[in-house]
Amino acid sequence: MKNLLKKLTALTLAVVAVVSFAGCGMQTATVPNENKVKVSEFKGDSGVQKILKELLSKKYISEDNANNCVKTNAELIGAKEGYRVDKVEVNGSSFSLEVYQYEDTDSDTAKNVIDSVKKNGTFDLFGRTVSYCYMSDNGKYLLIYPDPKSTTGKEDDSTNAKRKDDVMKVVNSAK
Repeated sequence: MKNLLKKLTALTLAVVAVVSFAGCGMQTATVPNENKVKVSEFKGDSGVQKILKELLSKKYISEDNANNCVKTNAELIGAKEGYRVDKVEVNGSSFSLEVYQYEDTDSDTAKNVIDSVKKNGTFDLFGRTVSYCYMSDNGKYLLIYPDPKSTTGKEDDSTNAKRKDDVMKVVNSAK
């Protein structure tokens, strides 16, 4: 009976964790105020903050959305820092874009995520597969860009594919 109670408690805690964490392809209805940030107020001249500032300056993300950006729990995937921008819109698609920065790629979590993204374009988190993932050429940045139209190859969706490629160029330009 004690073992059953322990298992139920562990399962309940796991479900609560999955539902409450922001980022990694899982959207939540409410975000704590301490996790909300404004890209326009970023001080960083390098890394993931610079990437987001450049995406804003190129209008790949709107000012409204950039000012309601969410600082994610990047450590869950072994990353140093990460942000999610909700309601990115391109040619009829609407999705949440996420960018993560890796520094210590020696942790098992970081290695597993990076290796899976390089191999499959996906990784697993809490039993769910996060898709549409792309690693930067230097292996320091992870982009989650879940716009299904960006990968169809259809002429009608060429705007979406070009936008994803342009966003990846910004990510790849970061040092």
